Amino acid sequence: MTRLKKQKRMANKIVLDKTPRKQERLADPDSYESRKQRAQKQKKKHVSVDQKRINAKPTKSAIERDTEAGRRGERKGGRLADKIRQYNANKESAKKADNSSEQTSGSE
Repeated sequence: MTRLKKQKRMANKIVLDKTPRKQERLADPDSYESRKQRAQKQKKKHVSVDQKRINAKPTKSAIERDTEAGRRGERKGGRLADKIRQYNANKESAKKADNSSEQTSGSE
């Protein structure tokens, strides 16, 4: 014996006489179409790799940066660079002080 398929019932079907046109659906701010369209407009546009390369600022080579830094004085460093400079300056001043004290004691 074969089974009978269930038939679709018309009792649950809602029949609309006139469905709203797309323009009317877009005019309604809470409709699916208008929310979808708004989301597409607000969606972030990804820039292509070529466009990124075109918009990117050209970078300087390490040699150019060093020569420019030499003209300005020194390159900008961080806190560690400042500590190293301070340490080297103290070391040099201590060495100069030792040299001057040796020279004064050597002359006597």
